Amino acid sequence: MQKKEFFDSRARMIGFSILTITLTLVFGGITLAMLFGSITLEFPMFILSLILTIVLIPVSIVLLKKATTNEPSVVISTEGIMINGYIPKIGFIPWEDIDGCIPYQINKQAMLGFILFDEDKYVNKFTGMNKKLLEANKSMGYPAINVSINNLKDKEGFFEALAEQNIGFYLEDERQA
Repeated sequence: MQKKEFFDSRARMIGFSILTITLTLVFGGITLAMLFGSITLEFPMFILSLILTIVLIPVSIVLLKKATTNEPSVVISTEGIMINGYIPKIGFIPWEDIDGCIPYQINKQAMLGFILFDEDKYVNKFTGMNKKLLEANKSMGYPAINVSINNLKDKEGFFEALAEQNIGFYLEDERQA
C-alpha cells in the first residue's frame, strides 16, 4: 500500500476561518469602542469581550493557515499513521503501538480515538497546554489521541485505509467490558 493522504475539507476550514475572523472583529470592535468611550457597557462585558478577542485572534490565524496550506491531516501507510492536522500534532505512530480504534462523539463531533498499548509514551512527549489537551481526552474516558472525522474530506476512504491495515474497531460496550 502506498501512502494515502487525507485532507480536511477546505470549504469547512474556510467557513470556520470566516466565522472566527468575523467574531474577532465584532468583539474587538466592541472592546475598542468601550475602551474609547463610544459604547458604555458594564465592566464585566468589557473583560468578556477582551478575553474573547484575545482567544479568537490566534484561533483565527490557525484556522486561516490551515485552510490555505495544502498539508494532509492524516497519512496512512504500511508502517503506521501520521496525525498532523490537529492540535497537538501527534506525528507518526507505528501500527505495532496501536491496539485498535474506537468511534465516539463529543457534542455531535464524530471522533475516532486510537487505543495505544502505551498511551503515556505519546502523551508524555508533550508539555504544557498540548499535554493537557491529551489528558483531558483521557479524563473524559476517551483515548488521548484521536482524529476528527467530521473535518475529513474523504471519510470513507479513511476508514477503508484503516481496514486495509487490519486495524480493529472497538465498540463502546466492548471497551468497557
